[in-house]
Amino acid sequence: MTEMLLRILGPSGRKIAAWQWKVLLLLTSINLLNYYDRILIIPMFPLLKQEFHITDFKLGLLASVALLVDCLTALPAGYGSDRGLRQKIMASGVFVWSAASFATGLAPSYGALAAARGGVGVGEGAYAPGATAIISASFPAEFRARVQSIFSLGMMIGGILGLATGGLLAEAIGWRYSFMIVGLPGVLIGIAIYRMRLPVARRREQAHVAWGLLRIRAYIAVLGGGLFVAFSSAAFINWSPIFVLRYHQLSIAKASGSLAVLVLVSSALGVLLGGYVADRLHKRWRWGRAATVGTGILVSTPFLYATVETNSLSWFYVCIFFATAALSCYHGPTTAIIHDLTPPHAHAFAFSLYMFCVHFFGDSLAPAVVGFLSDRSSLRQALLLGVEANLISALCFLAAVWLIRRRPSSPSSTTHVPA
Repeated sequence: MTEMLLRILGPSGRKIAAWQWKVLLLLTSINLLNYYDRILIIPMFPLLKQEFHITDFKLGLLASVALLVDCLTALPAGYGSDRGLRQKIMASGVFVWSAASFATGLAPSYGALAAARGGVGVGEGAYAPGATAIISASFPAEFRARVQSIFSLGMMIGGILGLATGGLLAEAIGWRYSFMIVGLPGVLIGIAIYRMRLPVARRREQAHVAWGLLRIRAYIAVLGGGLFVAFSSAAFINWSPIFVLRYHQLSIAKASGSLAVLVLVSSALGVLLGGYVADRLHKRWRWGRAATVGTGILVSTPFLYATVETNSLSWFYVCIFFATAALSCYHGPTTAIIHDLTPPHAHAFAFSLYMFCVHFFGDSLAPAVVGFLSDRSSLRQALLLGVEANLISALCFLAAVWLIRRRPSSPSSTTHVPA
């Protein structure tokens, strides 16, 4: 399997060392487990609605609170990661989210449940800024989008597995035991990341320089594109299982299972293809990665619109496949663009600032906003807001293409070696 990925991802004439694969695979596994935990709750929404007697708006808040805590954690975590505290911050975040997942299964009330889900949000906020910076420091800059895509693939697979197994686990052992079991593996991974020998930068500069990132106009455009595509993605990820349940009359298990299989294939295809195309275009044009992201999101927009409007289950599946494949192209290349535009000593903070904007203004709002609109009109009408956000995101990334073309060239960051 490793050799196959090496042939697909590795540039000709370069050999990827064992320590590089170890770093990438461990960090990807963290991403997978965190998103599995985060998304697991979505197919359980109908059960939670029945047990706690809550509205769609309050269901949406369960997803929103995790993302809000995520973005509030990201900024200090990114700052600390650029100051040499990456492993401690990442491991601590993993331990906190594992404990919060276990606490989810014990929640006696809706308030306790929401608080526990907020603890889960500590996970990504603590590990993602340092993890993406470590990956960029560990691999050659010319195929940065591809290795960041592998990291993002863990997120996609974890989320999809959460959708696929959430309904099945809930029906088999109950939703409470499901969360208690899921929290246990994170402890082992947290220990592994704390003890791992990770790469460090050869040169360290003052972290306050990172505030100059806000003067980079192309970076601002990427922040805008990221928050709108995050809003769109969260709207569909959180509400698609219930949408299929309400409009296409499938059971909880069938709705989550059928969507998961379809989205797993299409998202994996989109993530890997997006990273490969982005790096190939980047070799020819500095704006190639931004063009890949903007075009992919733009292509996905009409397919997303069709998934909302169609009354045919078969056509819904066709459209969600192509929408997901095109939309998934943005994950790895976006991280690569951020690191292309920013200095190596500020990579973790640059990504944490991106996470803050994306989560605080984007996907943390989507579940609750869509639920609020659904309570007052219909879920079908509410999801059209996600389609509109998707289109705005595409325009932001295409604006980044223009800004990068006008921006003076800057030297790529170098590859670092283990400490």
